[in-house]
Amino acid sequence: MNLTTLRQALTEDRITTETITDARADRAIASAVREYSRYNPRVLSVTLSTIANQAEYSLAAYSALGVRDAFWWPGGSITAELLSGSEQVLSAPDEVRYHMPSDRVINNINQSALIAGRRGRWELNGQSLKIFPTPTSNGTDDLEVWYTALHLINAGGTGYDTIPFEDQDIVADLSAANYLRGRLAEMAMEADYAEGAQSITKHYTPANIAAAIAVFTQSARAKYNDSGLAVVR
Repeated sequence: MNLTTLRQALTEDRITTETITDARADRAIASAVREYSRYNPRVLSVTLSTIANQAEYSLAAYSALGVRDAFWWPGGSITAELLSGSEQVLSAPDEVRYHMPSDRVINNINQSALIAGRRGRWELNGQSLKIFPTPTSNGTDDLEVWYTALHLINAGGTGYDTIPFEDQDIVADLSAANYLRGRLAEMAMEADYAEGAQSITKHYTPANIAAAIAVFTQSARAKYNDSGLAVVR
């Protein structure tokens, strides 16, 4: 997603009554990307080596917003027991079952039970992941963590390559909302006044800006189910 295109969408298509500098536009866009990341974050993975008698592993270095899932196998490797390596996806024990049991369904049930029994458990504690049971030796079990993170501007500073193109209008709308939040604070400080016989009324402006902000955030809420909090898990 090109930064120049986002600037144009903000300054030429949405906020057309004011002149916005590139620096201020970029700050509004960066803030919008952080907000967008809570609706639709990047999903990344990292593999950590377990350490004897250590249950907690810090994720601070990865700037994780949350953890989607973590996999490790204190009960031993499960690959050899599965019909094929691809069937490791059966780690979810609540898959759909069939009314007429067959060898395939029975195999699925048995393998799901095997996976559930050998897989370790985890919980997120701030920026640390706590696993159960506590490892008893160094590096014998890999801890695979799938976590969510912010979208970041690319190395050249030209855009946000990890945001899908179809969400460009959403990010542009959120950029407008973030710019207007700054203007809302500025306008709230301005009082009504009179110039000769003419009265200048300012107190309606913050409410109008707040209404515009609500409009500009609708597209993100509509696509991502009205929550920028739950999806960061």
